[in-house]
Amino acid sequence: MRATENSEQSSVTRREQRIIERPRLIKLLDESNAKTILLLAPAGYGKTTLARQWAKTLHRVICVSATPAHRDVATFAEDVAFGIDEIGGSALRFITEYVRALSNPQRAARDVALKLAARIDSAGAQWIVIDDYQDLTESAEVEELISILEERTNSRFLVASRLRPRWATPRRVIYADVLELGREELAMTTAECDQMLHRKPHHARVAAEARGWPAVLGLIAALVLPSPPEGAMPHALYQYLAEELFQEAPEPLKNHLLSLALAPDFSPASLQAHLGANASSVLDQARNLGFLSGEGEVELHPLLREFLLAKLTEEPGAEVRVRKAVASNVERCHWDRALELVLRFNLLDLVDPILDASFKPLVRSGRLGSLSSFAARVTSAPIHPPAGIDVVEAEVALRDGQLNLAVEIATRARERLPRDHVLHSRVEAIRGHGSFLLASFSDAESFFEGALDSALDDRDEAEALHGLALSKIFGERAGANDAVKALENRRHKSPTDLARYATAELSRRRFYEGLRDPLPLDEPARILSRIEDPRARSALTYAAASALAQRADYRAANAWLELLQDDVRAFGLEFAHPYAHWTAAQVHIGLRQFGDAERAIQAVEDCATR
Repeated sequence: MRATENSEQSSVTRREQRIIERPRLIKLLDESNAKTILLLAPAGYGKTTLARQWAKTLHRVICVSATPAHRDVATFAEDVAFGIDEIGGSALRFITEYVRALSNPQRAARDVALKLAARIDSAGAQWIVIDDYQDLTESAEVEELISILEERTNSRFLVASRLRPRWATPRRVIYADVLELGREELAMTTAECDQMLHRKPHHARVAAEARGWPAVLGLIAALVLPSPPEGAMPHALYQYLAEELFQEAPEPLKNHLLSLALAPDFSPASLQAHLGANASSVLDQARNLGFLSGEGEVELHPLLREFLLAKLTEEPGAEVRVRKAVASNVERCHWDRALELVLRFNLLDLVDPILDASFKPLVRSGRLGSLSSFAARVTSAPIHPPAGIDVVEAEVALRDGQLNLAVEIATRARERLPRDHVLHSRVEAIRGHGSFLLASFSDAESFFEGALDSALDDRDEAEALHGLALSKIFGERAGANDAVKALENRRHKSPTDLARYATAELSRRRFYEGLRDPLPLDEPARILSRIEDPRARSALTYAAASALAQRADYRAANAWLELLQDDVRAFGLEFAHPYAHWTAAQVHIGLRQFGDAERAIQAVEDCATR
């Protein structure tokens, strides 16, 4: 076996290095004083390589390599926040909590951008580098976020894209606020071509027909003796050369190259899963042949990936391979890549499983934009939308405050989903939340009971129990004590579970038996900072402040009220403003601070008129 592997490896000629330094372009970048530098050209013009080479010379840089997943405001914001932390700032935890506190982060791009901008400047970031920006142009919300960052921060921007950002207008280019390097500037000069091709005479004609397109020149350099027909257009030339390069590979390597095109990512675990125990040897062969690049990290150029996926359709058993690749993408949570393969290869029966697998992780992490985009792509496919699409639309309606619509769509989805379906409990919970907020407590109780009955994981069960307890308490219905007891029994599973129990117990006591000591506040107070959900945290601080104010313990109430107000301000919890002001009025009256009480009551009235 080892002898065979060595034989295969030796049959692949080692190619010369095809990534060169381009001092001409580096000089243009170095000499620019523009707020933003835009590398704007089709695929294969070396934008990524140039951006990376130059970024290595910069200080305090935040880098984002965009993918379709970054069309989600939450995903993009968290990647920028991670970059802030990398240069010594502090943003990731706050931004993660902030996004989760928003009903629909995708509709709050401006607010998210302003929070990010403050932390970018606080960290002293000098540059923000965004590669593959074209993957973001389908999201007006993310483009708005980036536009605000570009406008509001002191950082300069380097953007590599195939499509022009909306905010990089020609007017800004004319006024030198944006330096644009386009196809003409990024195309290789004769000297750069000679450097890449080492002035080999038999390459000269083909190089001339490439018209300086770096992607084509890279393939020319990889081939021993390229001989395409004369007069081919650059795109056709690229296809021809890629085919020639592919045909040079031994059959086992061809098969591995197709596997690489289907891989969800190029992490060591993924490469071993797709290439087997000999992944390192395969990667060396692929690099030597010219199909892979990257210093240290493995990279497959987007144009070559497209070529390989097209080749895959010609192979017997392609569908089986794609189905396995879809399963691998789902397993690694690459939802966009999985859906791309499903739609590209028309495997529409896999849409439901992808939606079923992706819904909960996306909702629970605040990635409603990804979920909406996912649903839109499915809806555009030539199939009757599955029931999961109704669940997505119901979730979005609930988050946007369209409560009656949310209940109606969720009811329709419930009729289409079997009771043991992975999303059945969520559908019932959406109906429960909508009805509770509409003060239909009897319906909410019934729906949360349905959610509890069909819960398939701990998170579903916890949400159903919490909703059921609050519905019984606020509806003053039988069984409230038992419902809160169920929350008490699970209070030590997480800080959020403890917060939910304490909040429900305070409400139960207020309705049923009064607020005598001891109140369940000592334990929650010690873990308050570990509650990652700002909504659960603010619900607890409000319940505590309100309960203590009602029993005339005004100074203790004020301490909890300050914690509530800190979260309201930090996380933009607009819905909590009137509750905070009303409780503040109670506290100020109790402390005989009548001027402050009057102002707090006026603030409540102002909230009502907005």
